[in-house]
Amino acid sequence: MTKHVDDFALLRLAAGDLADDERRDIASHVTGCPSCGAAGVDILALDGYLRVVASSGTMGDDPTTFRPGDPFRRRPRAQSAHRRPGERSLAAAALFASDQGVVLQKEILEAVRRGANAVFFELALSDAADRFGLLYALQQAGREIAEDPVRARRFAQEVLRRLRAESSPPDQPPSATEQMVPLVVLRAQAHLLIGMACMWKRDYGRGQANLVAAYRCFARGGGDETSLAHVELVEAQRRAFVHEGAAGLVLARRAHATFEERGLEDMAARAIGAQGLAYSTLGREEEAVDCFRRALPVYERHELWSNFVGCLNSIATSLTSLGRVDEARREYARALKRFSHESHRHWLGYIRTGLAETLFGAGRYSQAAASSARAAQIFRDAGMRANAYIATLLEIESRARSGELDRARRRLELLQTEISRDTALDRAVFHEIADALSGGDPDLERVSALRLQAEDLVRRDGRERTA
Repeated sequence: MTKHVDDFALLRLAAGDLADDERRDIASHVTGCPSCGAAGVDILALDGYLRVVASSGTMGDDPTTFRPGDPFRRRPRAQSAHRRPGERSLAAAALFASDQGVVLQKEILEAVRRGANAVFFELALSDAADRFGLLYALQQAGREIAEDPVRARRFAQEVLRRLRAESSPPDQPPSATEQMVPLVVLRAQAHLLIGMACMWKRDYGRGQANLVAAYRCFARGGGDETSLAHVELVEAQRRAFVHEGAAGLVLARRAHATFEERGLEDMAARAIGAQGLAYSTLGREEEAVDCFRRALPVYERHELWSNFVGCLNSIATSLTSLGRVDEARREYARALKRFSHESHRHWLGYIRTGLAETLFGAGRYSQAAASSARAAQIFRDAGMRANAYIATLLEIESRARSGELDRARRRLELLQTEISRDTALDRAVFHEIADALSGGDPDLERVSALRLQAEDLVRRDGRERTA
């Protein structure tokens, strides 16, 4: 084939609508022809976008679900950087810089874990490898966010401060580095990480602001449909937590269509889990359980333990709402068998905590106390003090509600001794809990309110360090 391939033939190639001989001829030409190869990339992108639109009826405005002016009412069209002559020659350089970035990412994250934030100001962001390294570090921090959301947020905030000192001259064409990794993509990824961290800290208002910023940055340049879908996924979760289940369901379905179209099984499972959260918010617990159970084995297969534990807790919450507490307990029992103390010790703590909260919600206080006590010990052994404090607080209230007042008071005394060594925490609320537990007729409702207040205090000010 000597002549160039027209756009219609490229569309048919993308759609798989060609006979084998014709498909081989066109594919061979496209592979060897820079002009047709570049056109083919654009056609594939257009075809992918149209497939997502066709598979989701929620891509456009939905006045019955979203308020006017809602930035997530319609997915913006991602604006790709303009292709310039010679851009294809950047591919080899980008691949080399990307490989260097993978190595640099580990150094950046290790510095973050040590609290050495000065590393961000040592990066030369005119260098493509440094930008790739920072991008990959932000993405990996999002995958590991359950380990320490506070640290992840600080990291992203430092990145944004560093990026404020960087700018591209508006009257000059973008540099090769800017074409490989635009600064706006780094800003978007940092805002997304902050939004995710805020979700973990239950700071939903601030989380929304950062997710909107991430959405707009990805749309403005350098992002793609997958990046926008990732933001929609996190926003879908946030909407469920603030009781906007209908909007959360739309966003989760929209994100799922994109991830499934691109064969991203793990992300598609997360979007199914987000649909489950939305269903639960809407009181449709059976549908929620079905979504969670579809997602759970995918999380296990990809070793996404944070998602696995969150999904497990969600299944238990929905089953408890349906009055099926024993079924929820069996879900936890099956999960505990999958984890080893050596490889997954802190995840065992999270599972034990989820089980304790489920039992507590069902009024099985003695069992809740036992499970939360085991969770607290696991967290202490792992050096995760904040989680240990929270589990112990649940144990104390559970023992008080089961009639073990003396044991609850002794456990609180030990906790106060532990907390006295942690200068990051305001201990006044713990003294109030002791006062509420005193006497022959303790005020358990006040204990409950103070426990939740203390948990928020620990989440906000506590520091989780893994031994």
